[in-house]
Amino acid sequence: MAELRVWRDHPLACEMVDGDSRPTDLAEGEAQLLIERFGLTSNNVSYAALGDQLGYWRAFPAPREGWGRVPAWGYARAVASRSPALAEGQFVFGLVPMASYVTVRPGPHSSGFIDTAPHRAPLAPVYNQYVWASPEGDDAELIMRPLFATSVLLDLVLSEAGLFGADTIVLTSASAKTAYGLAYLLREGPAATIGLTSRPRRPWVERLGLYGAVFAYDELDDVAPAGRVVLVDFTDDRSLMRALHERLGEQLVRSISVGFTHWRGRGDDDPLPGPAPQFFFTPDEMSRRGRELAQRYVAAWQGFASVLEWSLRLERVTDGDGLVRAWRELVEGRMDPAKGYVVSLDH
Repeated sequence: MAELRVWRDHPLACEMVDGDSRPTDLAEGEAQLLIERFGLTSNNVSYAALGDQLGYWRAFPAPREGWGRVPAWGYARAVASRSPALAEGQFVFGLVPMASYVTVRPGPHSSGFIDTAPHRAPLAPVYNQYVWASPEGDDAELIMRPLFATSVLLDLVLSEAGLFGADTIVLTSASAKTAYGLAYLLREGPAATIGLTSRPRRPWVERLGLYGAVFAYDELDDVAPAGRVVLVDFTDDRSLMRALHERLGEQLVRSISVGFTHWRGRGDDDPLPGPAPQFFFTPDEMSRRGRELAQRYVAAWQGFASVLEWSLRLERVTDGDGLVRAWRELVEGRMDPAKGYVVSLDH
């Protein structure tokens, strides 16, 4: 019955602790989920880095001041329930802590249930919804579902805006799963794509074959996009963004900030030249476009899954020591981009 907690002001500091044991009696309306397995990617680092700003720490509050439980997306099974909205044995997919168990307060929803616990009320609805799932749920989709859903949503927004008139889309952190998911969706569109990544990862990104051109971050002087440019940033590295805004100059028509893969790169708050970066808050868009997004996701997933068959290597973590190592690897940016962690802690 273990769980991972991280120091909220410095995500590299973390510890495995004994989590809440299975309660002998749940309160009326509560249920307990056994967390069968969850995915671990750089997306979870974003949740930690932006936990105070965007409220992610509210999902699963930690009992000790200064520490937090980082949310993850996973499969879980109801092992006890005093809620009419969830029966024992039912299997769901949704947001979970990196732990063995979690207690929720299920409310009815057409495709699963909603956690109505008061501390979660301020969160965007997408974070409180749990959907019915199969115990045989695909692990590749476990890793990629929230990430590729963001890719699909970005593609939808860009398409509706006519790519903001861009001739070229530049994506940073090109090895990140959300980034190359978007590149996959853009590959047959009217705009060229350029991927930017670290020099060690450049060969792997090129092998993906999803970008029109790939450059390392130390090759920005060689980046010469055609026509008007939309920049989609997944790093939140302010110095990199400044260099790109200066390099692209008047060609840059839109700058979109999505993720947070370079958590050490912040600190420069001076305005950037050119269009101000616009933060793309995925949960709001997902809530507004629920049905349309789901349809587009289903239509796109099968083709993208064929890419993952050779580009994604699943690695299983089954104990606390392994989870701590994996978490620190992610925070430090050392994770092999081809790898995805599937975590199942001892129960």
